[in-house]
Amino acid sequence: MALAITLTPLAASAYAIKTDDSVYVPKTETIEGNLYAAGANITVEGKVNGDVICAGQAINISGEVSGDVICAGQAINVTGNVGGSLRAVGNSINLSGQVSRNVMAFGASILSAGGSSIGWDLLAVGAFAQIAGNVGGDLYGSLGQAAISGQIGKNVNLEFGRQNKKAGAPPLIITGTAKINGDLKYTSSENATIENGAVIKGQTTHNLPKATAARPGFMNLAWWWGKLIFLFSALVIGLVLISFWHQPVIKITDLMLSKVGPAFGWGVLALLLTPIIAIILLITIIGIPLSFILMALWLIALYLSKIFVGILVGRSLLNNYWTKQKDSLILAMIIGIIIVKLIITLPFIGWVLGLLAVLWGLGGILLAFKKA
Repeated sequence: MALAITLTPLAASAYAIKTDDSVYVPKTETIEGNLYAAGANITVEGKVNGDVICAGQAINISGEVSGDVICAGQAINVTGNVGGSLRAVGNSINLSGQVSRNVMAFGASILSAGGSSIGWDLLAVGAFAQIAGNVGGDLYGSLGQAAISGQIGKNVNLEFGRQNKKAGAPPLIITGTAKINGDLKYTSSENATIENGAVIKGQTTHNLPKATAARPGFMNLAWWWGKLIFLFSALVIGLVLISFWHQPVIKITDLMLSKVGPAFGWGVLALLLTPIIAIILLITIIGIPLSFILMALWLIALYLSKIFVGILVGRSLLNNYWTKQKDSLILAMIIGIIIVKLIITLPFIGWVLGLLAVLWGLGGILLAFKKA
């Protein structure tokens, strides 16, 4: 009986929330529902009968996930089986497992290893991509350079920029082991290298970049890439705040909600007066060190202000619509920061809402220190 208990997978509830410096789901654990994880190191070796939503530094998923995997991290490695889609934002994204549906990868380095497979389409945006596995549908995106040595089930449509490109190196390399079952279309100022033995069943089209006026920010792919990087950074900073200052974060967001007017008032004063005070200290010569310290704290508070607003938004949503998870600060942080980042990217009014978020969060931080 003891052996049977040991070998039986551990069953969890309809969802699981794990947050720590190291989050580990062993092979013997089965999570019935979604897994929400945040930590410096996240390792999933067990089975998740739902989605995996995570944020961390090093993320390794070698188990079986029946739903989607949505993760942001420094290094993301997926060696297991994903029954849904994979959406990843990070510096290094490595896929050597199986993904049944789509993959959306935004990273400096994107690798689809030999033996890996993607059931549907692959969207790759970043500096470099190496596609050695199989893609069942289309391969498309915007890259600095790319190498294809695997099999593409349908078409390839890639746009190459000048960033991160080595001098004299071709933007696209189709190796002799590659097989493209549809058309090959790429946009670049230079020709691709197609090695002997490569199979391209459709037409090959090389388009030169159009010399047109710059597109509006929200229509520019590089602009969206920058926003994703900022989102990832905010999630990591939010994780650090919650891990080390759990109670202060709760107190600050409570003050922001209970004293909305004073928070905005203090926020306006801090935003306008701090630079003036720093300049005055700078002129006094002996106040130069204090001036630098004051400006550094001011810049840090400005960055943290939107994160606190995001946490507050997430806490409010959980309290009103998901009461079972109202005490989960990590889930509130993830949901709230994503919502705030999406709102402030709206055309025309986004910058106004972003300014209000800064004032609200900045004032809340000052109120908390004033009360302390």
